[in-house]
Amino acid sequence: MSQSRTQRFRGRSPPDREPGWQVSTVARRSTNKSGAAVCAVTGATVALEETYYFVTLRKPTNSPVRPPEYDHLVVREGALDELDEWLEGS
Repeated sequence: MSQSRTQRFRGRSPPDREPGWQVSTVARRSTNKSGAAVCAVTGATVALEETYYFVTLRKPTNSPVRPPEYDHLVVREGALDELDEWLEGS
């Protein structure tokens, strides 16, 4: 994925999260472990041994002693346009 595409996602808040969560990175991934996850955008089952997008969410804190929280979403390959629309709808 190009850097400009990543920049388009960065900072957006997913519609299924409380305020404060933001997209930190979108990385293309695959693993040699068997398993499946549900695509956060389309609801389709994603086989983790195939290529997919791993979306890292970050929620900053105002506390100097409490680090930011992180969470992750799986988005199926070929669903980046849907991810754009999903995030814009939030």
